[in-house]
Amino acid sequence: MVIFLILVIIVFVIGSMKFLFEKELGEFHFFSIGHFFVLFYSYITVLLGFSLIYTVCEMGSIPVLSGGFEHEGHYFYTLFNSMYFSAATLFSVGYGDMYPVGIGKLFASFEAFIGYIMPAIFVMRTVTRT
Repeated sequence: MVIFLILVIIVFVIGSMKFLFEKELGEFHFFSIGHFFVLFYSYITVLLGFSLIYTVCEMGSIPVLSGGFEHEGHYFYTLFNSMYFSAATLFSVGYGDMYPVGIGKLFASFEAFIGYIMPAIFVMRTVTRT
C-alpha cells in the first residue's frame, strides 16, 4: 500500500511539473506574472508531494528521516517534520538537523535535483520565444 501511494504521489508531482515545459498560447511577454505563478505552483506541488512521500513512508514504518526530532507517531507531527525537511531540501542543501536514511536518501537526492533545475527551466521558459 505504501508503494502504491508513493507512485500515485510521484505521478501527480510529475504531472504538475509539466506546466514548466508547456508552450504559451498567448502573446509573448518577457516578464509575465503567469511565469511566476507557474513556478510557484510547481515548487509548492513538489514540496507537498515529497513531504507526503516522507510522511507515508514514516507512517508505514519505513524510516526515511532521522535527526533532532522525536518520532511521536502522530500524523500531523510527522507531516510537519516532513514538510520542514522537504522545504529545506528543495530550497537549499538543508540545515543538518534532519537527514535522510535508507530509501530517503534517494528521495532527498531526487528532490534536491529538482530544486536545482527548476530555476534553470524557469529562465529557459522566460527567455525562449519559440
